[in-house]
This record gives sequence, C-alpha cells and structure tokens, in this order.
Amino acid sequence: MTTTNPYFDELRDIHVEIQSLFDGSANEGALERIMARFAPQFTLFTPQGAARGPARKSRSPIWRLEIVAEYPSAAVVKYREYQRDNAGNANVRRSIAVMDLGANVQVMWRHLQETFCTE
Repeated sequence: MTTTNPYFDELRDIHVEIQSLFDGSANEGALERIMARFAPQFTLFTPQGAARGPARKSRSPIWRLEIVAEYPSAAVVKYREYQRDNAGNANVRRSIAVMDLGANVQVMWRHLQETFCTE
C-alpha cells in the first residue's frame, strides 16, 4: 500500500500548475486555481529578503522534499527547487513552507521562505 503525503502532493501539483502558466500551456482559470491555494495571510520572503505575494517566475523540478515538523492541521516542509526565468537566468533555491491542512485534506500555503544555494 502506498501512502501519499498531502503536503508533498500539493508541492508537486502547484509547481506543475505554475509551470504551465508560464510556458503558456495552462487552461482557462489556472491563475485563479493557483491563487486559491494561498491563505489570505500568505507571505513570501525571497532570497533577497523582500516580502511579497505569490507572484512567481518560471519553475522547474523540485526535489529533496522533507517534513520538518508536522501537526494535526499543519506542517513545515522543506524542499529544493530549480528555477529559470524567461531571460534564461537560473538558480537553485532551498525553500521552507508553512502549510495548513484544512477540510477535505485541502492544503493552504501560509508562508514561504526561499534561500539561494549551490546544489
């Protein structure tokens, strides 16, 4: 029997949706579906230390997903991500996300902290 993790599933799913938005393959309503995943109080701290909302650049695969702490209705998850923007600039980021788990196993993003790394 394979057990799925709702937080890891959410990380993979949202990255696929965001990528489709930026590569032009997203269908109608994609942006609204993506934005609905973020809690009203969502914050993002970029590697430069800026706080902003969930607007993102092009994304590529994520890996090394790990639960840092898990509670009955929330988790802190870390992962690595490869990013490339439309100009071809690329970087690798370590990210830590705080995610809430609501009714019907719906995951909501509460906070995301990104840090540049070399691997």
